[in-house]
Amino acid sequence: MQTLNNILVPFVISPSARGALKTAIAFCKVYNAKLHVAHVENEKSTPEVLETVKTICDEENMTFVYYDRKGVVHKEIIKLEKELSIDLIVIGAYGVTGFQQFWVGSNAFKVVSTSHCPVITLQNENNTFTGFHKIMLPIDDSEETRQKVNWVAKIAKGFEAEVLIFCVSKFKTEESRIKLAKYAAQVENLLKDEGVKTSFDESYGNNIAEDCIKFAAIHHCDLISIMTEMESTNSFFMGTYAQQLVSTSPIPVFSMHSRSTKLSAHVA
Repeated sequence: MQTLNNILVPFVISPSARGALKTAIAFCKVYNAKLHVAHVENEKSTPEVLETVKTICDEENMTFVYYDRKGVVHKEIIKLEKELSIDLIVIGAYGVTGFQQFWVGSNAFKVVSTSHCPVITLQNENNTFTGFHKIMLPIDDSEETRQKVNWVAKIAKGFEAEVLIFCVSKFKTEESRIKLAKYAAQVENLLKDEGVKTSFDESYGNNIAEDCIKFAAIHHCDLISIMTEMESTNSFFMGTYAQQLVSTSPIPVFSMHSRSTKLSAHVA
């Protein structure tokens, strides 16, 4: 069962980090979770970071625990994840301490690809949080694709959001359509059993990441959920489409590994 007791925000002075903190605060309020905020520097940190965190949390009437760490950013974040039994990491994709525009080798990419819990990433445009109203749940050809369902159901119920079931494949074959239609029906039934409102769309024969971003915008989605194992991957490098989505989507992305979630018997 998915739990949200401890939420971690790696924080730097950047618009996306502010948005990440506000998003994490909303999750803490909805799920009565504890907020942990971490700043990692290779050298001496600045008081401005903690003061900024205090200001945002005071405005939201939220208590927090602050960690000032020295060392390699992504390594320290993963250490904290293990030490604190973190259930969710919310992170801005850009910032002065190493969140790069291109993710290969950046701290944010390494956090997403090596964490054992789900990670929400936000781009610089997302410096506020207005709630989740519609969540895109892409259903693709991979074996892991339906493992997102339990987490998505939990978030949708917590924020009273609708879920867009989006069947997507780079193939146009009838076999793909039949397979994904079966997956989508199973997912729809599970979500309806959980009392979650659903809608549906589909696209075939194009770039999966580009289609997810395009259709999420068409349907006014404010969160895209993905498995980082989209296309064969190992524990460090995400699949091509997953990496493209996380690094280019203007819409926040909720990334999960198969190791951080379990497939419900209802959709086996």
